[in-house]
Amino acid sequence: MRKGRPRAEVRRSCVLRQAATLLLIGFAFFQGWKTFSGAAQETVGLRTSTLHNEDYFATLWVVDDHPYVWIRAEDRSQRWLPAVEANPLVEVRRAGQTLHYRATPHDTPEARAYVDRLFREKYGLADRVRELFGERDTLPIRLDPP
Repeated sequence: MRKGRPRAEVRRSCVLRQAATLLLIGFAFFQGWKTFSGAAQETVGLRTSTLHNEDYFATLWVVDDHPYVWIRAEDRSQRWLPAVEANPLVEVRRAGQTLHYRATPHDTPEARAYVDRLFREKYGLADRVRELFGERDTLPIRLDPP
């Protein structure tokens, strides 16, 4: 007849497994926090104006693809998007400077795939988590100096 492990040893083993699990979960949350806080530092403020002088403001992620700068509408229902389409002259607040651009939407599958890849490369896990919230119909918008 085989004897089981002593109760104290079983309890100690269970506590060690729980501690290891909590450490791994804590590490995962820490890595996620670093990713998201890094992504939050890489935002720009977009100001658009309609032809009727209605201003819209949005905080967006941005990627540089020299010589271009890209932003993206996460879906077509963004309130600021019709203003960009009606009046492509926009202001972007970035790193303490206000810059002026002409916004040009690029509504092709190739442009979406290319710009989505640039965003994934820059924002990593944070961009992938946004994809988990459902199907997105992104619209890449290239910013050119006026």
